[in-house]
Amino acid sequence: MADSVGSRTPEARRDTVRGAAAAYTDPSSAHGSVSRGRFLTGATIGLGGLIGLGLGVPTVGFALGPAFRGEEWYWVDIGPVENWKVEEGGGYTPVTFTRTPDGGDLERRVAFVKRQKEDVQDPEAFVAVSNICMHLGCPVQATARGFACPCHGGQYDTAGERTAGPPIRPLNRFETKVENGHLFVGRVFATKVEGSGDNRRVVITDTWKDPGQPVQGLLSFLYPAPPR
Repeated sequence: MADSVGSRTPEARRDTVRGAAAAYTDPSSAHGSVSRGRFLTGATIGLGGLIGLGLGVPTVGFALGPAFRGEEWYWVDIGPVENWKVEEGGGYTPVTFTRTPDGGDLERRVAFVKRQKEDVQDPEAFVAVSNICMHLGCPVQATARGFACPCHGGQYDTAGERTAGPPIRPLNRFETKVENGHLFVGRVFATKVEGSGDNRRVVITDTWKDPGQPVQGLLSFLYPAPPR
């Protein structure tokens, strides 16, 4: 068994001290090269870790931060429910409103509103479709066959489902509610298509996506909900 440091002879201890001192006085000594190598390795790893941390934390925060950020929004009264009638093949009425009570022109929104059922308390009694195209965000126009985007030729049917052009999904919709005989619109949400054949329909989801971003499939997770 090797002797401990304390049990070494005075001569051996002096040799150890001389070797340690040589690391500082003689850079070419074995003690010096080992010490410098370990120091440089540790410093390089530590510096690399700090650089990676400095770049990674802001990047992750920028990517995921909006998903956890709250938002201020208000229910907006857009008029008495009698303003809309249930009619066979009835079209939409464009309604312009301000998203927040003290909002300016930048807070203005346009919704195409249609009444589908007589029972105003039915969740599907009213449909409020956003006028923002799901391609690049241009304002769409209501047509006899649905909606059309004048910018790049996007076409939608009367339910807001894409029928032609570059949009990748149906038009967004506003949530609605009825109180005291008045129709209110709230937040806007993305939509998706469910079912097939006669059961195919556009439904509102519980998430918000910018134009051009999918709401279904693996790629949808790469686009966290941004501020509205």
